[in-house]
Amino acid sequence: MKDTVSERERDILCELVELYLADGEPVASATLARASRTGLSPASLRNVMADLERHGFLLQPHTSAGRIPSDLGFRLYIDRLLQRVALPHRDERRLRAMLSPGGPLDEVLAQASRVLADVTAEVGMAVAPATQQATVQAIHFLRVAAERVLAVVVTAGGLVDSRLLALERDFAPAELERISNYCTGSFAGLTLQEIRSRLLALMLEERAQADELLAGVVALGRRAVAVEPVTGGEVFVEGASRLLERAAPGQFDAVRRLLAALADKAALLALLNDFVAASGPLVLFGSEFTLMGGSDLGLIVSSFQRRSGEQGLIGVVGLKRMDYHRIIPIVNYIGQYLTGAGGEPGGAG
Repeated sequence: MKDTVSERERDILCELVELYLADGEPVASATLARASRTGLSPASLRNVMADLERHGFLLQPHTSAGRIPSDLGFRLYIDRLLQRVALPHRDERRLRAMLSPGGPLDEVLAQASRVLADVTAEVGMAVAPATQQATVQAIHFLRVAAERVLAVVVTAGGLVDSRLLALERDFAPAELERISNYCTGSFAGLTLQEIRSRLLALMLEERAQADELLAGVVALGRRAVAVEPVTGGEVFVEGASRLLERAAPGQFDAVRRLLAALADKAALLALLNDFVAASGPLVLFGSEFTLMGGSDLGLIVSSFQRRSGEQGLIGVVGLKRMDYHRIIPIVNYIGQYLTGAGGEPGGAG
């Protein structure tokens, strides 16, 4: 594999990728010469293309055909796009008109996934896993059966996380109401980590061992805000049927696997959770993306963090031949928009 690529070779490779993305056909040197801004002849471009092929950036499906980009060639093209992700002002104004600034986070995410699907004509996604940084608005405990209590934690941004607690003793509904009121009154505005620290300190106090209410607060509260992963979190997917409509026969199996992954909320949260901490837009495709379907697919995501602490991910998934040049700035802008908690996106524009 070639260690360095000249700027002219990068330009030619990127022009070839854009032609391939436009029509999906191998690009011949004569076609590239008509579109290229380099002014090179077809013969000169053939030599450059052959050199790029030898070093793994292009593939030639058939001896008499033109070239298509390899995953390595795609990566070089994408990395160049990621260096300049500014959104045109007309698109920025359009997105602002389509996105509502207020409301609970689940409504904002549902709207974001719809907007992404409509604007990009791909599958729009929005994911908000339960977060340790979010501040808590309320904690409720509900009796569902003998020695079984549902713990519900509501964040300041409106996300709801619930888990079923298997307990060693039964709690009466009135007792659970008092514990809920104490937890909400004492812990609202704190993060989960801060609540865990408060509960640990409370557990060590003598009065908590003698006071039935405080003993219940410690017993249930620590389980409600425990560190282990939870099943909660929000996942919104819009426009999935479009993938099947546009897939070629050889892509059906990959698309079906992707649709199955999109329908499995827990699996999708687990898969995308690693990307939540990524800064800026992230693009995966081809061999980088086999976990969700296959080499014919691509993923563009951007993380966000609300002022109330919730983190999440929005993005687009589609066939590998997406309009990356147009879609990457859109995904980046909406991620910044959500980071601004519905206000002006930091650095967008």
